[in-house]
Amino acid sequence: MARTPARERVLIVGVAPKGMPRGVAEDQLDELERLVDTAGGEVVGRFLKERVAPDPATYVGKGAVAEIGQSARDGKARLVVFDDELTAGQVRNLEKAWGNGDAVRVLDRPGLILDVFAIHARTREARTQVELAQLQYLLPRLAGAYGHLSRLGGGIGGRGAGEQKLELDRRKIRDRIARLRRDLAKIEVARLVRRRGRRRHAQVAIAGYTNAGKTTLFNRLTRDAAFAADRLFATLDARAARAASARLSNVIFVDTVGFVRKLPPALVASFRSTLSEIREADLVVHVLDAASPRVDEEEKVAVETFEELGVPRERILTVRNKADQVPRLNRSALAVSALTGEGIDRLEREIAARLAPEPEQFRVRIPYASARAIAAARAAFRVVDEQDRGDSLWMLLAGDRRNLRPLEKFVEA
Repeated sequence: MARTPARERVLIVGVAPKGMPRGVAEDQLDELERLVDTAGGEVVGRFLKERVAPDPATYVGKGAVAEIGQSARDGKARLVVFDDELTAGQVRNLEKAWGNGDAVRVLDRPGLILDVFAIHARTREARTQVELAQLQYLLPRLAGAYGHLSRLGGGIGGRGAGEQKLELDRRKIRDRIARLRRDLAKIEVARLVRRRGRRRHAQVAIAGYTNAGKTTLFNRLTRDAAFAADRLFATLDARAARAASARLSNVIFVDTVGFVRKLPPALVASFRSTLSEIREADLVVHVLDAASPRVDEEEKVAVETFEELGVPRERILTVRNKADQVPRLNRSALAVSALTGEGIDRLEREIAARLAPEPEQFRVRIPYASARAIAAARAAFRVVDEQDRGDSLWMLLAGDRRNLRPLEKFVEA
């Protein structure tokens, strides 16, 4: 019988600004612990320091460095993970204080999140996106800043791109980044073609904080069998499927990657094409975990992400999931249980209502010589009225403004 490999022992560290309630700071460390667990580590201790501002040299200050080092030795931790992004100098100073990297390695939150993404990257698109993000994250840290980078060969923070020989010079790393960007551009074109092929149907993106139950809800609404697990970032690839309900027969649901606090900018940039499924959707179902003690903060993170993506508020439908776990949940809110099916009928009715507003109308005058434009107008819009104007056809069209681009020169004010 194969032995289960020992989980890496980890100490986690947070720095709370003065004035932040202790409970909020502890909740943030709880999430960091879940990230470590997802990465295959075992948290053997935590350290929370209150500071007016981070220390430029060590982030936590000289006294705290000694305390953290002792806690790591006491817990036999070989890795210390910080809940914020560290500079190359801070990591170098910390590893020097704790044995120059031989005894204790240091990893920050962005590096940990990238490692978790590397674990869950299954498709070519996801692997390409994650590797690109990792290399962009590592590039500025290669000039001797991280003493342990050249020795990475596995463990937390050492998967994906970390398994490659990171002593490659900057030029080779930049060449690899350029190649990955070209690959992603091709993948993005293919995704755009698939999305256009679905334009005859309304597109509804299911989005929200990681582990809110998005994929379970996607499976409930589509009767699909997408992988769902009680893990952070179990889903990295956007997945599309037709709605199962006859009420939503013209709807395609798209499951999307989850959000999280302090998501590395490199990762957001790499997953641009995946996140575009949210930006381009006709409606975004924003899933909240009603059972989470951090639901308000998780909602704030998601709302900020929607704003960054340019999704207007009127195109967002918020739903509180896991209602079966919260008996006293305010039922005036749109609440469901993707697991049991509670509230799904009401959600489907709300989606149908939001997708069927009065369509925008446009007046166009197209010369009969532009037969292709007339055909395009009839294919993309509902023709409310049309009149023969001698050498041209006047039409009143109803539909989506995004389909108007080929007809712009024919639009009347």
